[in-house]
Amino acid sequence: MWVPKVILSIMSKVVLTGFLRVLILQALVTIVVTVGFLGVYGLSVDSKSALIGGIIALIPSCFYVWRSSRANSKDPRNLVKAHYRAESGKLAITAVMFGAAFTQLDPIAALPLFATYVVTLSSYWVALLLKS
Repeated sequence: MWVPKVILSIMSKVVLTGFLRVLILQALVTIVVTVGFLGVYGLSVDSKSALIGGIIALIPSCFYVWRSSRANSKDPRNLVKAHYRAESGKLAITAVMFGAAFTQLDPIAALPLFATYVVTLSSYWVALLLKS
C-alpha cells in the first residue's frame, strides 16, 4: 500500500509524541515518589533506593523508545520485529540494572526500590488513559 511521505512523517511524530508523554510521566512519577521518600525518611537508604527503582524503570523505557523509533518500514513484519528487538533489549537492560543494584550498591532497601519501580511502570497505563 502506498502512503505519502507527509502522512508517514506526521504519523511518526504522533507516535513519538506519545512515547515522549510516557517518558515524561515516568520521570515525573520517579521524582514525586523519591521526593516523598525524602520527605518521610530524609536523605537515607530508602530515598536512594526509591530513586534507583525509578531509574531502573526509566532507562530501559528510553531504550525502547529509541530502538523502536528507528524502524523506518511500512512492512508490518519489520515493525513487529523492531518492537520485539526493542522489548528484548528493554528486558535485558532491566535485568542487568536490577542485578547491578543488588550486587554493586550497598546498602539498598528492596521495598522502596520495587515500589518506585512498579509505580513508575504503572504510569505507562495512566499516560495511555490521559491520551484518550
